[in-house]
Amino acid sequence: MKDLIAFLVFVFFCPLLLLSQQNISVSGVILDEFGMPLPGATVIELGTFNGVSTDFDGNFTIEVVEGSKLEFSYVGYEPQTILANDKVPINISLQPANELEEVVVVAYGAQSKQSIVGSVAVISESDIQSQPATTITQAIQGSVPGINVVNTGGIPGTNPTIRIRGVGSINASAAPLIIVDGAPFNGNLNSIAQEQVASISVLKDASSTSLYGSRGANGVIIVTTKSGKKGSPTQISLSTVYGNSSMATPMHDLLGIDDYTLFFWEAYRNNELYENDLSPGAAAAAASSNLISALGYNPYGVPEPIDNQGNLMGNAAWNTDWEDAILNASAYKKQHGLSISGGNEKTTFYLGTNYLREQGQVKTTYFERFATRLNVITEINDYLQSGLNISYSTSKQNAPSQSGTSYSNSVQWIYTIPSYYPLYKRNSDGTIFNDSSGSPILDYGNNNSQIVNGVRPALSNENGLGAITNNEVLKSRTYISMNGYLKISLLPQLSFKSNIFYERASLDDFKYTHNKYGAASSVQGRVSQDRDFFTTLNAIQTLNYSNNFGAHKVTADAIFESYKFEQDLLEAQGTGYLPNVKVLNGSTIPEGVGGAINEERILSAISRLSYNYDNTYFAEVSFRRDGSTKFSSDTRWGNFYSFGGSWILSNESFIENIEWIDYLKFKFSYGELGNNRAIGFFPYLQVFDTGYNQLDNTGVISSEFVDPNLTWEKTALRNIGTEFTLFDEKLEGTIEYYSKESIDLIYDKPLALSTGNESIKTNIGAIKNYGLEFSFNSLVLKQDDLSVDLGINFSFDRNEISDLTQDEFIKGTKKWKVGKSLYEFFLRESAGVDPNDGYQMWYKDEENSGGVSTGERITTKEYSEATRYYLDKSSLPKMVGGFNSNVSFKNFDLSALINFSFGSYVYDSVYASLMSGFESPGRNGHPDLVRRWQEPGDQTDVPLFLNGQNDFNSTSSRFLFKNNYVRLRGLNIGYTFEENWMEKYQIRGLRVYLQGDNLFTYQSHKGIDPEQALSGLTNYRSHQMKTFSLGINLQL
Repeated sequence: MKDLIAFLVFVFFCPLLLLSQQNISVSGVILDEFGMPLPGATVIELGTFNGVSTDFDGNFTIEVVEGSKLEFSYVGYEPQTILANDKVPINISLQPANELEEVVVVAYGAQSKQSIVGSVAVISESDIQSQPATTITQAIQGSVPGINVVNTGGIPGTNPTIRIRGVGSINASAAPLIIVDGAPFNGNLNSIAQEQVASISVLKDASSTSLYGSRGANGVIIVTTKSGKKGSPTQISLSTVYGNSSMATPMHDLLGIDDYTLFFWEAYRNNELYENDLSPGAAAAAASSNLISALGYNPYGVPEPIDNQGNLMGNAAWNTDWEDAILNASAYKKQHGLSISGGNEKTTFYLGTNYLREQGQVKTTYFERFATRLNVITEINDYLQSGLNISYSTSKQNAPSQSGTSYSNSVQWIYTIPSYYPLYKRNSDGTIFNDSSGSPILDYGNNNSQIVNGVRPALSNENGLGAITNNEVLKSRTYISMNGYLKISLLPQLSFKSNIFYERASLDDFKYTHNKYGAASSVQGRVSQDRDFFTTLNAIQTLNYSNNFGAHKVTADAIFESYKFEQDLLEAQGTGYLPNVKVLNGSTIPEGVGGAINEERILSAISRLSYNYDNTYFAEVSFRRDGSTKFSSDTRWGNFYSFGGSWILSNESFIENIEWIDYLKFKFSYGELGNNRAIGFFPYLQVFDTGYNQLDNTGVISSEFVDPNLTWEKTALRNIGTEFTLFDEKLEGTIEYYSKESIDLIYDKPLALSTGNESIKTNIGAIKNYGLEFSFNSLVLKQDDLSVDLGINFSFDRNEISDLTQDEFIKGTKKWKVGKSLYEFFLRESAGVDPNDGYQMWYKDEENSGGVSTGERITTKEYSEATRYYLDKSSLPKMVGGFNSNVSFKNFDLSALINFSFGSYVYDSVYASLMSGFESPGRNGHPDLVRRWQEPGDQTDVPLFLNGQNDFNSTSSRFLFKNNYVRLRGLNIGYTFEENWMEKYQIRGLRVYLQGDNLFTYQSHKGIDPEQALSGLTNYRSHQMKTFSLGINLQL
């Protein structure tokens, strides 16, 4: 009965209690430190999801429960909390957050910016958003000094080459370690949508990377994805981008059909005249009568298209533009994103999804990706916090060959086959040969039944357009990761965090070559397929202690990490296919099958101790002990450490009175790290390969010799630098000097052939990288409606071999020698063209009768006699960097990013092939051939044409060029709509923008994309794309 009475009382009085909590309307304005309105500032009722944003004039109105608390916040400003009041308007003045207290993500945690003693560069969320990019690496390039990002080719979805402070290894991986949300990332970086990234930290020195021990020697890139914000109302963000792309830089010019025909005639005549000693008349007659038989095709429809005087007779029936046939003149790009985020005082959440489809330079090339991510963090109670980050992405990439010298490489085809040869099959009289349906047939140049217009002398049995339309090169990737943690606050100063990371990736590499046309037509088509699975399990247990003792602060971390990586590889290949059958079980002749399961494990014990006194003197030491299954039990454990310190001079009394110095800090660090990446799974074991038969007996075969004492590569890193802010925070910057020496490099040491092996993989050699890095940012102008912010960063990097197992040895176009760089060219040096006979000349060392060099140089026309020299020219740039600007005027904003590189050289083998002078029939030429030698006395740098064996375009300094460039990497112009207009439609924010990528490129050497491989060698690569995009960002 008492319970019933209590219930009735509750039901009766409950509405009265609710009515007593009346809603009130609170209004006001939020201003910055200068009294200017802050549009888009957040006002939220604490403990709820109820919140609003200020309009363009900083005004707000919000309905809240009487007696509640309001929090006012804005990015870059300290939040404020007050009691709700509807009596008078609330005027809030927010103050800028202390930039030095900004939290920066570092190894296994986060630190305030001022407490960092190492070299860490941060790309913030605002920096990323100011230049909407397709990939993470596009956001990095040009934004951080000391990092070199090379995008070699125009295939979207392909990972670029990334190097931090030079190259620290010869044979093992020289790429930085990628960390995503605290765990090593083994997937494709392009699987991460750029708009889902909150910040990117680049760790460059020992103090910042040493906690990653055996994997941090080449630097570390830490990617932190977005999460919700505490006390933030639920926000829905929509974005869409449509773009159109074309080549960013033009390709080499090529000869037209008439010039090609005339020049080849001249080359044939010269060979008969100068090599076979015919008279001028007889040589010309031979060239005219044999022209068609040499080239195999006749587009002119007359027996002798060029007469004995070298005049062209007739008009060509075709003039194939291979570039137009194979390349996309207008490739499209589209990207759509949706995210939902928010949080209250206990829980935050972020859910984002992104779709991207982008075409490449070569027709049929595309990259398609779908990526989604969920991040939830919750404070379960006062001492327990948990988080879960789940990511899923899937992508497809059709990427026909666009580098190398294979017949199917589209770019090589354009540069090899001249316009003299038709796209479609031709009859002997030059008319198009149609199939039974009346459609033209692609010409593969392999019609042996037809004397004229049947067989092509170069790249026969292939067609550049057919190779990309009839064949498939499809890469399908699926990536899923789950990253969860539980953090327990044991004491106010002591916490324990357990983090588990699981990653599963699959790569399906499918290749189909047509059953009727092209390279596999003789075997009725071929299908090859690799299906690889990669699994990562990473567990990190962290104990953290942090306490203040007056002006003293001590922080200590004890970490235990267990890492396991597994590869499961399967491959198969077969031939003999019916039309339109493209699956492995459709093969009538299986060619091969293979597979392997590999596993790597690392156990690590890690510690870090940090100390600071009065926020002025900072010191940090760290130690890591790694054990890796890649080495034997005797050598698998490695010890890695670092120490560093910093001094904030601006806190000292003797600096405080210097008005133009706002902040001044000196720092130094030293450490030793290891490298065991990309050296195989068990390189110390003498293993045997199975699957080999001796007659009817199944057997095994021994693999290469091994060194059972193989161990870690080791790198010693030194860093000295300064950070400063000057002139009332108008200018801030950093200057750093670094030295990085890698020893015990894992490389193949030559062996005597009598051992049955050419080499053994062991620890030999050493490399040193050193340089200077500069970064400056300036708030040039800030007025009521106008602000201008400029920044520049650049670095000077050097590379030097400091130890080898032998004095020197040739490595392609380089010679590795102690004291020299890995990237210094070692070539025969061109001596020009002999004006008497038009032959190419080179230099060689003069020798006396005893065969000893006199120290003088003479010329030779025999390429094999020419001496190779160091040319004091390197493929490594002397300076790389970037320039950025951010300008805002009222509702308009503009941001630009420029990359530059100076001091490197490139060997252009593509140009060399185009300057062959028609040594072989059926191969293309460059318009520069017009400068060729024609008669005695001609002064030129282009030898005579000669249709016969010669070395005129062989590898030499003749084709070595400066490769300086300046590239407008990104330009973004946007407009943000007025707040009062958006309020009518319940819109929090709306921005429309135009984005341009690679809009302009200045380059010292034309015809190539200047971003070539670090080796400085062109290799028939496609070019990067210039893209114009229109985008919309909408917030609800």
